[in-house]
Amino acid sequence: MIKKTFSGSRVLVAIAIGLAIGCAIAYFLKVLIENTPAEIDLRRMRLFFLMVITSSGLAGFAIETTRQLQEEAVDPVYRHHNAHRGRRGSQKK
Repeated sequence: MIKKTFSGSRVLVAIAIGLAIGCAIAYFLKVLIENTPAEIDLRRMRLFFLMVITSSGLAGFAIETTRQLQEEAVDPVYRHHNAHRGRRGSQKK
């Protein structure tokens, strides 16, 4: 078994993907808000879009980092041997 090390470049790629998805969501929200009769301050809109984009980048970072750390873990608790673990319908009475 080859032990994988933590890859910072994969995390950076995940952040970039998260930021791209955040930009797409922010653009969708911008178009949606512009086509409503609501009057919203431009500064608040920009801060809102910045929050959406930053949050999605942070989500990409967290998901990839957690995935890599879980892959590296030697503790058997982090190994999922049962594919049906955690499903609600699979419990026997």
